[in-house]
Amino acid sequence: MTESAPHTHKQGDDRGNLKLLHVFPSFAFGGQQARLATLIDGLGDGYNHHIITLDGDFSAKAMISDQAQVNFAHFAMKKNSAISFSNIRGLMNAIRTANPDILCTYNWGSIEAVIANRMGPKIPSLHFEDGFGPGETIENQSQKRILGRRFFLRNSWVIVPSHGLEKAAREKWKIKKVTRVENGIENDRFTSTRAPRDFVMIGSVGSLRPEKNYRRLIAAFKKIETSGEKRLAIVGVGPEHDALCEAAGGDNKITFPGQTPAPEKEFAKFDIFALSSDTEQAPISLMEAMAAGLPVVSTNVGDILEMVSNENQPYIMPLGNDDAYCEALATLCSSPALRQKIGEANRKKAARLFSQERMVNQYKEIFSKLLNN
Repeated sequence: MTESAPHTHKQGDDRGNLKLLHVFPSFAFGGQQARLATLIDGLGDGYNHHIITLDGDFSAKAMISDQAQVNFAHFAMKKNSAISFSNIRGLMNAIRTANPDILCTYNWGSIEAVIANRMGPKIPSLHFEDGFGPGETIENQSQKRILGRRFFLRNSWVIVPSHGLEKAAREKWKIKKVTRVENGIENDRFTSTRAPRDFVMIGSVGSLRPEKNYRRLIAAFKKIETSGEKRLAIVGVGPEHDALCEAAGGDNKITFPGQTPAPEKEFAKFDIFALSSDTEQAPISLMEAMAAGLPVVSTNVGDILEMVSNENQPYIMPLGNDDAYCEALATLCSSPALRQKIGEANRKKAARLFSQERMVNQYKEIFSKLLNN
């Protein structure tokens, strides 16, 4: 298939709003979707967003304000182990029909939309890479996908949220145009006051996927001994739900509340935030927990060690050292004063570094550069 001439159009819709088309493999609850909801809110008037999902899941639309100018559509992808020209033709038509000013594609699952744009409309585009699924990490990536990203993204502007992904994009994928944009959140939204109670609530918020390894957290919770009562809540949905319930073994102190479009309400219930992932980059849930004034216990993956406050760093444990992870969790469970000290340090750092305004301004600058090149 030969490449066609670039598609030209007047910037903005009939009211002069900048039109952004977002192509997601899925719009289920997750970090990318939470970031886009925060970005849409921060951009405000003057932007029109069209979101295409490739699996028909729009559940994360609950995170987006009803007042935002957002349209949703489903493109029914044909499942193939290789690149599908039928998918590419369909996506070319979808992009032309939307006629955006900027095309935004997300992760490897949207790579056919990247190809479709290159072969057809040639809309100014950004490609977002936020991490890996089961079996892949920064250090252990699929060779097929390394080569695929290197080839298909060679002319793309790639946006990443973490130092590790920035290095991977430059050194492994050989991408020439890479920009790291740290995620941002609405810090004030997560400010809360915790009433005294007679138990410690450990909590986590995230998709119930294998790479999150919530089995590690459940095992640690069951193993640690504390002077008072403790409880664990793992907030989210995903394919690991039934397996995690089985791992919990009917313990009524371990709960799975499901998904929520208002995570701030869940963080307000926690005393400790716990991550147990085998792979992460720069988790939005961690930023939210810090903004909520929570101490964090986590595996040392992605940028987590650099993200938390200096006071919290001793509780970010080496991946694979589950005994140390248990000890860190037990220490924080046993000391309310320590939790308060670390939580306050985290809150201050989140307010200083993880602001919605800073992220929105960076994206506005990127949009301007992209359209004026």
